[in-house]
Parts: sequence; structure tokens; C-alpha cells
Amino acid sequence: MGKKSSGVIRWAVLGIILGGSMLIHYLHLVGGVRYPSVHSICPYGGIENLWAWLAGRANIQKIFSGTMVLFFLTIVFALIFRRSFCGNICPFGALQELLGLISPKKVKIPEVVDKHLRKVKYIILILSVFMAWITLSLWLSPFDPWAAFAHIYKGEEMIEEYLIGTIVLVATVIASLFISRAFCKYLCPAGALYAVIGKLSPYKVTRDPKKCIKCGVCTQKCPMDIEVHSCERVTTAECISCNRCVEVCPGAGSMIYTKLARFNFKPLASVIVSVTVFFGSIFLLDAAGLYTVSLPTEAEIVEKAEYLGISDLRGSMTIEQGAFYTGKELGDFYKIMEIPTNVPKDTLLKYVNQYVPGYDFHLMKAKKGSD
Repeated sequence: MGKKSSGVIRWAVLGIILGGSMLIHYLHLVGGVRYPSVHSICPYGGIENLWAWLAGRANIQKIFSGTMVLFFLTIVFALIFRRSFCGNICPFGALQELLGLISPKKVKIPEVVDKHLRKVKYIILILSVFMAWITLSLWLSPFDPWAAFAHIYKGEEMIEEYLIGTIVLVATVIASLFISRAFCKYLCPAGALYAVIGKLSPYKVTRDPKKCIKCGVCTQKCPMDIEVHSCERVTTAECISCNRCVEVCPGAGSMIYTKLARFNFKPLASVIVSVTVFFGSIFLLDAAGLYTVSLPTEAEIVEKAEYLGISDLRGSMTIEQGAFYTGKELGDFYKIMEIPTNVPKDTLLKYVNQYVPGYDFHLMKAKKGSD
């Protein structure tokens, strides 16, 4: 199968991952806690929750044990496959890249400006982790464009809960038409984390200078604007291991290839291996009962008679569901959570403040969960 076909297959894989993510987000919004939220299946939530996890505390809101498993999986994945998660798996990266196909002609950011802008994502990484560990919350969430995108089916939530994230999302969508993977280059803290970890990986694009015809096509097509044609090995942390440079190389044979230890990979093999290893690992972890990213169903609660604590409540639950999941009578639950009885039982816990001004579900949950 030719290099061009491998590129089409890669975009198809990215499209499937993006579509699957959108479906999961939709099911969570309409089906509630039975389906995982955007936060529980985003590995970045793992590093925000890391301090609470190391301290033996309860996971911060919206994070599950499976989120931590996913986080550690991506760290190991980065150690082996560099930033392949960014290049071949991340749905937000897929959204940017697919939008970029609309306008093939891209704007070149001046090198001096570009160099400093790329440092911003590392600052965001340090700041967001520091604030998350201090506040024991998903501090970055309101600013997160991917979280905002996950709520695209409910416009009011995008505005009320993710206003800044929505603004960043719109800016990213527009920028993606003119700058390849703009968010990945300049703002993504997860990408910054995997960039640091990936420096230890043996997985690198390698160019044979003796065979290279120095046409520069690899550099022109690199979404991260890396000067591939001048590198014998691409060691920069900016490389997302997407293999676009290898796909577009007009030379035959081993002029440019991806190398992992002693093994050389063609573009299609790189995509298949990395994607298979990642999702195959999730499948095995789930089969072993280690990948829990959503609450048990009501039937499972009844069968096992294992009820949740107040601290495990989710804002996407209704008052009635909250009472059920904690094993409380509905009237008692209203009293425990200090909710006036005139608030309808089908009200989502995070929207009680629409009936009771100043009511903060997360603060109430923290207060009652520690009683």
C-alpha cells in the first residue's frame, strides 16, 4: 500500500476517533452518569488529580480511578511512541488537522514569535498543575476548549460553564484554517507533558542524508513546522510522530523513516501499531476491571447493594438519582444536601442554584462528604 493511501487511512482513523468521542459526549449529556464525561476520559485530568491520588484522598470531582489508569497509560505510551498520542489519537488534534484540510495554504509565523509562543504551553502545564493541586479541582476546566466542544450539544452550558473555553475553541477553529495545529503548538498543556516525556523515547523520524535529495517537501508538510530536511534524526520535543514527513517523501526506499530501537516503520505501520497498542491496552485494562470511567448502573447498585458516598456524587445526576446512588430516602437527601423541597427532583444537582441563588453543589458535596 502506497504512502498516499497510508495518509488517507490515518485521517480516517482520526475521523473515527473524533466521531466516537463526540458520540460519547452526546450520550453523557443525554444519558447522564451512565456514560463517561469528557473529564473522566481525558488523560490530562490524571495529572490534575495526581496530588490527591498520591495523598490517598478521594479523586477530585469528575475524575475516576480509570482516569488515573488512562493517565499512566499515556505516560508509558509517550515513553515508547513519543507524541504519537498527539499525532494519531488525540481527538482535539484530529479536529484541528481535519479543519486544516479546508484551507491547505497556511500562514507562516515569524520564527522569533513562533519560538516564544511555543513556550506558552509549558507555562500553562506548570500553572494548571500547580493550581489543580492547590485547589483540588479541575482548575483548567473552564478554560478548556475540548471540554467546551464536548458540550456543543448544549449551547447554554458552553456559555455558562465554559465561556472562556468556548472563546478559545472558536479561536482554535479559526486558527486551524490558517495555522497547522495551532493549539497543539502553542497552548496544549497535555502536549507539553508528552513532549517532555517523549524526549526519552527511542521512537524517532530518521533521515538518511546520503540518500536524501533535499527537496524540502518533508519540512513543507510538517504540521508542527519542523525543519525535517535539515535533521538526521528528529529529536525536537515538538514532533508529534504523525509521520506526515515520511508519507510525502518522494524518494523510494529508506530515505526517511520512523525508527524504534532497531526497527524501521513505514507510515501505515506506525499508525496501525501505535493506535492498536493504545486502544488494545485500554481493552485489556477494561477487561481486567481496571478502567472504570463512569458510575455503576442503577441495576449494578441494586445487585451489589454498594452505595456511593456523598463525595462521589456528580453534578450530572438529578436530585432523585443522587438519593438513589447514596442509598438515601428522597426526603432525607433533600435535608442532607440542604436543598429546599420545592426544587423539582428531576433537577440536575449542578443546576440547583437556578432555584436557590448562591447554592454551590461542589462546595456542599465537599462539606457533607467530610461530615
